[in-house]
Amino acid sequence: MTSRTRAHHTTCPYCNEEVYYEELIGGRCPLCGSTLEEPEEGCMEVDDGIERTDLAWLICHYFLFKKLDELGANPLQIMDVISRFDDGDGGAQKTAFEIEVPFGRLERILPKQCGCCRKVFFRGGKKVFSGDAGGTGYTVSFRCPACSQ
Repeated sequence: MTSRTRAHHTTCPYCNEEVYYEELIGGRCPLCGSTLEEPEEGCMEVDDGIERTDLAWLICHYFLFKKLDELGANPLQIMDVISRFDDGDGGAQKTAFEIEVPFGRLERILPKQCGCCRKVFFRGGKKVFSGDAGGTGYTVSFRCPACSQ
């Protein structure tokens, strides 16, 4: 049993099974019969389903999702923001967004000033992450319980 685990082996590129060199029949896989030295061209072809433009789009959306997810935003709100950018017609679209994120541990204790009415509040309210996809940077503001409803 131990000699079997130490024997030289490889993985067949066609059936993806582990094959030991001593089991090869004339250089062919005993399970599917394909040669292991020269794989056919049909097996080595890779489908190019992702184009370069799609890759840039994918990377941009990944980092946007990652940043908002780290802040604690709801994934459904994040996907809504991303889909609004995709549905637009170009530069004429409205690219501003606001997402509610949870308070941090220290933010729950400290007094906060409402971004709408400028009142100071201690409990309740919401933390709002807002930005514009057309520009750089973002702002984090707070809303008191009266303004958040």
